[in-house]
Amino acid sequence: MMRIERLSDNQVKLSVTYDELRKKGCLKKHILEDSFVWHEIFDEMLDAIEEQLNIDTEGMIAIEVHSMAGDELVLILTIEHLDFFNKLDDVSGGKNDEYGFEQTIKFTDIEDLIGLVHDEKRIRSIPSSLFYFKGAYYVSFSFDFDSQFDAFEAILMEYGLYSSLPEEMLKEYALTIIPSEAMRKLYQYFIKQV
Repeated sequence: MMRIERLSDNQVKLSVTYDELRKKGCLKKHILEDSFVWHEIFDEMLDAIEEQLNIDTEGMIAIEVHSMAGDELVLILTIEHLDFFNKLDDVSGGKNDEYGFEQTIKFTDIEDLIGLVHDEKRIRSIPSSLFYFKGAYYVSFSFDFDSQFDAFEAILMEYGLYSSLPEEMLKEYALTIIPSEAMRKLYQYFIKQV
């Protein structure tokens, strides 16, 4: 049984046995490799912290591995409540530079992304990266210039929302699902094979 103990307002001690982790399909190597399996289980742990201790886990989380010895994993989590994630999230934050125009779009459901690549074939050729962060999908698009973005803006807003989370922040804090050519690869995975 996973044990959760509050250490302070923003610090939690979390203990879970390796038997429990194995039952969920997670081995020690998955934790060390920072795999998708581990991310899924870690999200469940955060949900349990919110439910049991009524601590908001939104924000950056510093993870200290207290112990991996014996038959359990012990983590100390320090949760930095950064309101700017929520304040910035759904506003346009496109970045213009000499390399083009970058814009991140938030999608609340994977079905919205699949619908977009199905309905708008031109979007598949735009350089893009796909991330998963706090229960939503984020696509960072690299347009050649802002007028190219203008041509796609209406269809993007039909399926998603503006996000001002830049690609650099997503690379650091989010789970990278498809690092490049995300729209083309989504089309190949979900639509072309059907």
